[in-house]
Amino acid sequence: MLSNVTPPAPEGAAIASAAKLIGAAHRPLILVGGGAKRAEAPLRRLAERLGAPVVQTTNARGLLHGHPLCVPASPSLKAVRALMADADLVIAAGTEFGPTDYDGYSDGGFVLPANLIRIDIGADQLARRPATVSIQADCAEALEALLLETGHVRASEGGSSRAAAIRKTAFAELNPTLQAQVRAVEMIRDTLPGALIVGDSTQPIYAANLYYDHDRPGGWFNAATGFGALGYGPPAAIGAALAIPDAPVVCLTGDGGFQFTLPELGAALDARAPVIFIVWNNRGYREIGTSMLDVGVEPVGVSPAPPDFCKLAEAYGIGAERLADIDALADALKRARATGLPRVIEITVD
Repeated sequence: MLSNVTPPAPEGAAIASAAKLIGAAHRPLILVGGGAKRAEAPLRRLAERLGAPVVQTTNARGLLHGHPLCVPASPSLKAVRALMADADLVIAAGTEFGPTDYDGYSDGGFVLPANLIRIDIGADQLARRPATVSIQADCAEALEALLLETGHVRASEGGSSRAAAIRKTAFAELNPTLQAQVRAVEMIRDTLPGALIVGDSTQPIYAANLYYDHDRPGGWFNAATGFGALGYGPPAAIGAALAIPDAPVVCLTGDGGFQFTLPELGAALDARAPVIFIVWNNRGYREIGTSMLDVGVEPVGVSPAPPDFCKLAEAYGIGAERLADIDALADALKRARATGLPRVIEITVD
């Protein structure tokens, strides 16, 4: 019987059945979600043993950073879907197959793999998306069990080259504007290694959810998955800073979303939470406006006049600066981090 109360240890029969499928596979693929973010070590060993590319959903970013088998790209992209279609076995660990990750364009193009091993801690998830073999267990425990059972398996050929090809074609799927936004996020990562980047629903977050390789498991999470609630970023970032005080914490929010929870600036100061609030100021709800245009609707109510965010920050006693050039962001981040206090960096974009 499946239960969510106390997830069982991996069932021996299920592990044996999964190992048999793995042994027969020539083009295996691993999909990982947020449920696998504490299973990096066994995930790495299994991926290397099988020669299997590892596709990450949004909440799994940071796993296997920079690894030749890492594919930090959304399953909503055509290139990633082609990789899944070409695989003769898919191992899905800790992923719900949610629509914001797998059908982000609402085109209905995602097809559940025919030969699927599914690992999840939740019985309800396994029942919702039946698999060839379902394993209810903590991801780390299940992956360790599979490693014990697949010691005889040889790595399939070309796994790293398959992953490299998909990384290239997946990034090329993004238009130049999206690519530039991803590079802005990469600048944050490279300037503040090991940072927790907490996102609101804003353009660079959506762009990086499509393609971005974070450097810390669990260090990339945002409101653009699920319901996409505006205003989530600031309070979530404060919580992250209090939970992991040694890590740099960046809240990346838009000018529209930031106004939903502006009073959190005061909370950050009171808590001495050194969150760096980056306000991506495109003067409106640009992501919503673009979505309206995409479906042939005349944009309405998406261009509110933004306030002066630097003056608002200063009214709370928080330092702030405004950038007109994204290339100045790295130095601004270093200055903000050095203060040890909350700080606002406003970036004005077209």
